[in-house]
Amino acid sequence: MEEQKKSILVIGATSGMGREVAEIYIRRGYRVGITGRREHLLNEIKDKYPDAPVFARCVDVTSAGATEEIGTLINEMGGIDICLYSSGCGHTNTALSPSVELEETSVNVNGYIRCSTFLFNYWSGQRRKGHLAVISSIASVRPLGVAPGYSADKKFQAFYTEALRQLAVIRKADVAFTVIKPGFVDTDFIHGRRFPMTISREKAAGLIVKAIDKRKRAVIIDRKWTALSVLMRLVPPRLWTSGGRFFRPYTDLF
Repeated sequence: MEEQKKSILVIGATSGMGREVAEIYIRRGYRVGITGRREHLLNEIKDKYPDAPVFARCVDVTSAGATEEIGTLINEMGGIDICLYSSGCGHTNTALSPSVELEETSVNVNGYIRCSTFLFNYWSGQRRKGHLAVISSIASVRPLGVAPGYSADKKFQAFYTEALRQLAVIRKADVAFTVIKPGFVDTDFIHGRRFPMTISREKAAGLIVKAIDKRKRAVIIDRKWTALSVLMRLVPPRLWTSGGRFFRPYTDLF
C-alpha cells in the first residue's frame, strides 16, 4: 500500500511569502491546500502545477464562515499535517486612523484566533499529530510607533501561540507550534519601496520551510535581523520610546 503523502494547508497563499512557501511544498510533492480571497490567483497556482495534488478554496479569514470553508477543504484533502497561517494585513499609521488599526486586527488577531482554534481542536479532537506555524513579524520584538496596530497584532500572535503550546500540554495534544518573525521582505506589503536589510520573498520562504521542517519553536528571518533583534531587546524602554524622533523625517517612506 502506497504511503500517503504529507499535507500542508497555507492560509493566505495568493501572494508573498505564503505563495512562495506553498509552491515549495507543491514541488516537493506534498498535498497542498491553498486559501485566499482572490480566486484568480488561487487558480493561477493550480494551473501552474496541473499534475500536482493542489486543493484551493476561497476563504476570507475575517468571515465567521471561514472555518467551515477550511474544514471542507481539509476534508477534500483527506486531512492535514501542517498549517501555515500567512494571512496578514499591515500598514503604517502615523495618523492613527482607527479604521486602519481595526482592519489590521480583523485579519491578524481575529482571523488568527478563528483559524488557530479551529485547527487546534481539529488535531487534538481527532488525536492527530499537527503542526501550526504563523508568520508574525520582527515588529513583535519591540513596538513601532509608525505601525502601532501591526506591532501589537504581531505580538499577540506570538503570545497566543505560546499559550496554545502550553494548552497542548494540558490537553495532551500532539501539536507543535512555530512562530516566524521576518524583517523586511520584498512582498506587496512594502510596495517596491526601499527598506534596510530587505530580503527576497524566495529567500524568506526557503528559511520558513526550513524552520517548519525542523519544527522550531520560533525563528527570526534572517541572520541580520536575528542580530538586530538582540540589540532591540537591549535598548532601555525610555530610550526606545524617545528613538521615535529618528522616524520623523522618514514617515513618508512607510
